[in-house]
Amino acid sequence: MVTINRTKIVCTIGPASSSQDTLEQMISAGMDVARINFSHGDYDSNLELLEKVRAAAEKVGRHVAILLDLQGPKIRVGTLPPDGLDLIEGSMATIQAGAASAEAGVIPVPYERLAHDVKAGDHILLDDGTKEVEVLEVKGPRIKAKVVVGGRLISHKGLNVPSVSLSIEAITEKDLADLKFGLQQNIDFVALSFVRGAADVEKLRKRIEQDLPDGVDPPQIIVKIEKHEALENFDEILAATDAVMIARGDLGLETSATQVPLHQKEIIAKCVVAAKPVITATHMLDSMTHTPRPTRAEVSDVANAVIDHTDATMLSGESAMGKYPVKAVDMMARILRDTEESPLDNLLPHREAVGESVPTSVAAAAVELARHVNAAAILVATRSGYSARAIARFRPERPIYAATDKQRTRQQLLLSWGVEPLDVDGYTKPEEMTAKALEILTKQMELPKGSKVVIASGLARGDHYDSAVRVVDV
Repeated sequence: MVTINRTKIVCTIGPASSSQDTLEQMISAGMDVARINFSHGDYDSNLELLEKVRAAAEKVGRHVAILLDLQGPKIRVGTLPPDGLDLIEGSMATIQAGAASAEAGVIPVPYERLAHDVKAGDHILLDDGTKEVEVLEVKGPRIKAKVVVGGRLISHKGLNVPSVSLSIEAITEKDLADLKFGLQQNIDFVALSFVRGAADVEKLRKRIEQDLPDGVDPPQIIVKIEKHEALENFDEILAATDAVMIARGDLGLETSATQVPLHQKEIIAKCVVAAKPVITATHMLDSMTHTPRPTRAEVSDVANAVIDHTDATMLSGESAMGKYPVKAVDMMARILRDTEESPLDNLLPHREAVGESVPTSVAAAAVELARHVNAAAILVATRSGYSARAIARFRPERPIYAATDKQRTRQQLLLSWGVEPLDVDGYTKPEEMTAKALEILTKQMELPKGSKVVIASGLARGDHYDSAVRVVDV
């Protein structure tokens, strides 16, 4: 029978992975979701990437979902002299808010409300936190600061203000234009950057409804957790979103880097209980951007995310700009597989369902029944994907096969832990979908004759608890 990794792989597509051949190899190695970062490129180049991903997936014969990652309100330094500006530790620095460029010796920042948002005592991080200044005084648009960590600052590097609530909008005009373009291309997921509260998610969802072409199912929203406000408001954000990405890069700048592993564990645990996919991202195999092998610490990082039962792990620069994009995907898949096969990957803590809804309790019962009868698989018919995710929430040892006639649902389930979508186009009734899926499992997926399959039905919202679980021999 075909073996699949329970934990899914998200890969960022960029110059290093833009060729048809490379994409085919990455898909064969285990890529489930292709992330296209709209912080880079134009519509023509990003459309070309999207079309290549779909063509490569068709050639390889595997489904691959498309994730459009909106840039969001990333604050950056303006234009500095060609050689940059040297910040000397202990010296004074001046920041000019609302300026794309400034006179010699001054750091321009186009974000005009920066001087309104910060106060004396606040710390400003520059260039991914490699430089740091402390605000001493704010006068009009000018911010006087002391250099705490120096270095050469060059144009357009990022700026973060930890623990300060900035008044910038979470969704920019560029994001709205990019979203409309993505909806026209039938994307499966859209990632929202720098989320601060549920209102940001609701605003994006309303815009999706407004711009969605006729006859197209909406993409699911993935919130990126990278602001301290997102941690403070996480429960309301989780209730509003479809999925979560732990963006550890900016999160480590906006909060304490030493707290990121703890935040990661807490976020994953809450997402699992909510049956909403969670992606662990940033620097997972970062050294493979330049070398063919990861560090032992990186391997441990990925393995620990698997043991926490993240739905997916993500490659960023490793697959977008690195020298070894295919090797990075292959290495990620090997780490996932070896960790999932280990007895240390304990799935039992996820089995408690006391006091939860009837559909959720039935999903838990299906998982337990599969374990007790030593079933080869769990099968569920679904149109929205809800039933499959309800079962995945309990992290069963057996693979979950989700039979669906909806292409969008098949694509979106590629992000869910342990779920393998099955194409049953033309079948809309649950019993017909299940029968066709059993045929696929035996004839195409090589399920051994005589195997037991647990079939769960009626778990979706709106089914009025008309739920059932049964065992069949194939």
